[in-house]
Amino acid sequence: MSMPKEIIFATGNSGKIATLRNHLKIDGLDITIIQKSLDLIEPQANTASEVAAVKAKQAYEQLRKPVLVDDSSFHISALGGFPGPYIKYMLETVGVEGIMKFMEGKTDRRAHFMSSLVYVDENGKSHAFDGQDEAGRIVEKIDDYNHPDAWSELWKIFAPPGFNTTYSQMSDKEFLRHRTFDKKNNAYKQFTDWLKLK
Repeated sequence: MSMPKEIIFATGNSGKIATLRNHLKIDGLDITIIQKSLDLIEPQANTASEVAAVKAKQAYEQLRKPVLVDDSSFHISALGGFPGPYIKYMLETVGVEGIMKFMEGKTDRRAHFMSSLVYVDENGKSHAFDGQDEAGRIVEKIDDYNHPDAWSELWKIFAPPGFNTTYSQMSDKEFLRHRTFDKKNNAYKQFTDWLKLK
């Protein structure tokens, strides 16, 4: 496999597109990202890795071209790691307001994201990249600012470690510094490192 000139990213989430483009730019990779919204069946699974693997296979079968899929999960310590990979369904049903209801009276407000990227190459072979962020916390009040690059409503209630503000209130510079693209537990960084070897 050689370095691709373009990558089809099967997502309707423009925030994820912006994240990938930022990583490619930082690593000096001149690759065009093509956003493609596909009708993919969301499997019931216990991890983001399992969900991403199934969705990537579906996406490749639909396109018959190399494709990238990202699935994320959100884990709240006080809720035993719930909602995990069911965060999308939770946000669609009860929203961040519902999550805040679950957190009423909880002193342990730790939470973290996990992300799984799966890239299916031109030969139909899957390549998986899994990452886990350091635990941040769920704030006490929902932020009312809609960040233009937010990839989730969770940005309004999540403060990363070392910050007193939510993702929504962070400047681009602060966000990039927090994400520290050289972290080996970052799925996007793992993916771009892998691309550089092609």
